Amino acid sequence: MSLATYQLFCIIAETRNLTHAAEALNMTPSAASHAISSLEKSLGFALLNRSRYGVTLTDNGEILLEHFQAVLAEETRLREEISQINGLMKGVVHMGVVDSICRIYLPDILSLFTHKYPQLEVCVHQDDCYSIETMVLNGELEIGFVSLPTSEQLSVITLLHDKLLCITPESFIPENSSYITVNELKNQVMIQAKRGYDKCISSFFSENGLRCSPKHNIALETSAIAMVEAGMGCSILPESFIKGYTGRYNVFPLENNLHRSIGLVTPKNRRLSLAGTRMLHEIRQIIK
Repeated sequence: MSLATYQLFCIIAETRNLTHAAEALNMTPSAASHAISSLEKSLGFALLNRSRYGVTLTDNGEILLEHFQAVLAEETRLREEISQINGLMKGVVHMGVVDSICRIYLPDILSLFTHKYPQLEVCVHQDDCYSIETMVLNGELEIGFVSLPTSEQLSVITLLHDKLLCITPESFIPENSSYITVNELKNQVMIQAKRGYDKCISSFFSENGLRCSPKHNIALETSAIAMVEAGMGCSILPESFIKGYTGRYNVFPLENNLHRSIGLVTPKNRRLSLAGTRMLHEIRQIIK
């Protein structure tokens, strides 16, 4: 068993294609197949299901994937520590961000970080809070921005509090001109994007007997806004996302001024890499 074979297996798991994985590592398909077969032989069980349509992981393969990824991540951190000892500053930080962070803070974060540490690489993954939390927990991401509360297995730094607002068609007039009530929302078609449906909004819906319209399957917040503009319903979005957007809709606070909290999370059971430590420091300087 070798790190190169672990890396090969992880790429196969990602691409579901042995040939593509071999190409990514400048190997021939036959050499890649032989390496995986040797790994399976040494383990005593199969890792892949092979068919003419491609490859999938066996149950044992799914179990070991996380461990192989952890070994490779630890190897990366080891090399970074060695580089630090040698006076170098090389490394990669994998960071997960939600859309509002992308638009408002990410430009400043990346600009400052790359200027200060040009030899450090930043890989940004944009997704919803649930996916980012999961990826930090399994080691795919080192740092993530998520909506709080989060898993007890993660260390949390609370960064900001973001007001939740309701956008409505221009024709909608609330009973109270300064805010919209839960009872009013119960009579509206609620349109929520899957990516923006975080824990705080989900809890608000559950606690108040609200539900998303089953007629619509929306992935992005911008699509939800477009449907509201078309008069098809209302949507609840964070203030940080609405900032900078102008459109044919009205914006109202929710009664009781509901907020969500955004935090920066890192795994409790893994030490941050050098690059991750530097990034954490710079983010805290920018978002105060």
